[in-house]
Amino acid sequence: MGVNQILPIVIGLFVVALLVYFVIRQKRKVRRLQVEGVGTIIQVKQLITCIQQHRGWYSAYLRGDKSVIGDIQQLQRQIAQTTLAIENKYNIKRFERWFGYTEHWKRLSASATGLTADNSFKQHTQLIGNMLYLLEDIAESHFLTKEQLGEFPDISLLWRELLQVSECVGQSRALGTGVATVKVCSRVEKIRLGFLRQKITETAEITYAQLKDNQSVDNRQKLMSLIEHASKQTRYLCSVIEHELVECEQIQLDAKNYFSLATEAINSLNQIFDFKLEELERFLVKK
Repeated sequence: MGVNQILPIVIGLFVVALLVYFVIRQKRKVRRLQVEGVGTIIQVKQLITCIQQHRGWYSAYLRGDKSVIGDIQQLQRQIAQTTLAIENKYNIKRFERWFGYTEHWKRLSASATGLTADNSFKQHTQLIGNMLYLLEDIAESHFLTKEQLGEFPDISLLWRELLQVSECVGQSRALGTGVATVKVCSRVEKIRLGFLRQKITETAEITYAQLKDNQSVDNRQKLMSLIEHASKQTRYLCSVIEHELVECEQIQLDAKNYFSLATEAINSLNQIFDFKLEELERFLVKK
């Protein structure tokens, strides 16, 4: 075989090797971004949880319960620490919604004591809504979608439907805590709580069913247990909202007990979220 015949073969093999190298390099880059994205999402989700609690305690504070000021101050310190930790560890500032969060939180935390209960609720809820969209932005930019993760077809359920249920519970916690503090539920509050109760019931059951359908055999038993627990918690919370706040002529429910009950429901949803994220993280590390 002459040089003229060997040379094209050598060039062809070189081109193939080069293509394989770039494909492997790109896959590794995507994997690193995915692992980083999971870490970022976990931290931002913790931040959202703290702001949801801050909304709830402020609902009680602005309705006259000054005993919760210590809880509020502790949360503000925790939010400041988590915000700084995220900025130091991750490239979060490239997201426009992160800038929106930092600016909004700065204004809100400085002026919250002077707001009405209704305005405080609206401001907190708008801020949390922005951060939930931020989670979707992070997922998209870090290739954490079902298109890139065929093994996790339910991945979008985590930062959409599941967190939507959690946020509805968070809103009902804030509104219900305020109502339980003053022992009066206005007509508007009855409508809001009734709407949230219905939305929690409908969205939660649909989300639970979809998570069950898409779960792998290996972790199915653990996930089923977490879903069953969350389902009981959300159903019980909805029952309390209906019978002890909305349809109750004389409210007797203790505000802090209600806050704890709603928090337990949120925690049960967060356990599903954390379990699925840990499962994804293990998959990416081994991949």
